[in-house]
Amino acid sequence: MKINQISSIASGVNSRRHPQGTVYFLGASDFVDPYTLDSFTTPSLLASSKLEKHYLHVGDVVVLAKGHHGFTAHYIDGSLQPAVVSSVFLVLREIQAEVLPEYLVWYINLESTQNELKAYARGSALPAINRTILGDLKIDMPPLSMQHEIVALSQLKKEESRLLQKIDDLKTTQLELLLKTKIQNNEQ
Repeated sequence: MKINQISSIASGVNSRRHPQGTVYFLGASDFVDPYTLDSFTTPSLLASSKLEKHYLHVGDVVVLAKGHHGFTAHYIDGSLQPAVVSSVFLVLREIQAEVLPEYLVWYINLESTQNELKAYARGSALPAINRTILGDLKIDMPPLSMQHEIVALSQLKKEESRLLQKIDDLKTTQLELLLKTKIQNNEQ
């Protein structure tokens, strides 16, 4: 099934930041990973009726449409409201009920899917995809129960990676302290 058959695709907005803004204006650097926004992000756009139609909603999926590092998808959990994304993103919304938004994020972020998007990207200076390219992307659609399982397994894998990194960091610190103590004891 193609993305344009399971959701609508909108563009991000092009606007100027304002120090007294009340609307979050999310750019590529505001996403720590596909499910997490930088906690230091602050509102930076002035609210307007024109902007309201671009507000992100829980369950929207935003896809980076420009850049050299791929076309990463991100899940909008609603933690920052109201919010819009910059024009470097495409927004998948009105996602059909039989499609889990988190599954779409997982699928779009697969290396094989990223390679497919890169192959269709336009521009050599700054590779980019448009609504048509993203909309024509075929997504394998298992039953909803399997989508939930895939997302849960993916989350567990990410947590495992995070914990292994933390263990490695602690072992490095422990080794450094041990060696530093040995050096200091040897100097005495």
